[in-house]
Order: sequence, then structure tokens, then C-alpha cells
Amino acid sequence: MDRNGELGDKEAKRVKFRLLGPLGQAHNIVVYTRGSAGHTEAFRKLAKRMIPIDNRTRWNGWYNMLEVLLNLRPCVEKYCLDYEEELEADILTFQNWKKLRTIKDFLAVFSRATLSTKGDSTSIDSTLFIMDVLIKHLQKETMGYSFPYSYKSKLIII
Repeated sequence: MDRNGELGDKEAKRVKFRLLGPLGQAHNIVVYTRGSAGHTEAFRKLAKRMIPIDNRTRWNGWYNMLEVLLNLRPCVEKYCLDYEEELEADILTFQNWKKLRTIKDFLAVFSRATLSTKGDSTSIDSTLFIMDVLIKHLQKETMGYSFPYSYKSKLIII
């Protein structure tokens, strides 16, 4: 916060990402580990590597971030405890970790689909087949799940 009690640009972004729930909290943690040379060094020392940062518009970026984050969970939890005061609102609970694993598993199908359509040998029929697989995956995984109206309308557009 600045002198007037207003949220600074960085904090405003963190608040917006928190609206995504555990996914946004995970994003904020990863961004924080890269926020300064000291933060990066401390995380690298714990985990022996960095977590790839997501790309807000590509599911593979989110998938890759979650895959590494989940594999490094003990290191992430230790790091969050070391920076508890700064990361307090983003610290992940047991339930949050379960949700992140579910999201990662859901996105794994998209990641495999993307990788299978890479290269020069991809044809329109293989691409259409992959699209059918993804549509069925979406239908199966979202059946019986009630989305907030605005989210549901965005899902249909996809």
C-alpha cells in the first residue's frame, strides 16, 4: 500500500490473481520468488531450480507451472514459511494443494494434445480429432459442475 492507503500496482495485481483462488495464489508465489535477486537466490537454494512462470493466455504455461510447483511442494511450503509475512494471503492450504493437483490433471490432457499437434506432419484431420477429444474431455470433466454465470459464458466461447 502507498501513503494514501491505496494498493500499489504490484499489490493490485496480486489481489486480482487471488480472485482465481489457489491458482492465483500459486501464481503470486511464483512471481514473488522472482521478485528480486534475493528472493530468487533463496528459492533456488531450497529447490535447486525455479518454477516456470505461467502465461496468462496459454494453458500449457499454467500446466507447466503447476507440474513443477506440485513436485516442489515441500520447498514451496518452506519458502512460504520463510517469507510468511509477505506471502500470508497466498499461502496454500492442504485443500488448495488438492485443487491445484486437480487443475494440473485437467490441464494435462490439453498439454498432451498441444504436443501431439506440433510439427510439420500435423494434418487437419488429426487436429480436428484432437479438438473432438478436448471437447469430450471438457464435457466429461465439467458435467454436473455448476459454474458462475460469467465463467460459464466464457467457457462456452472457448
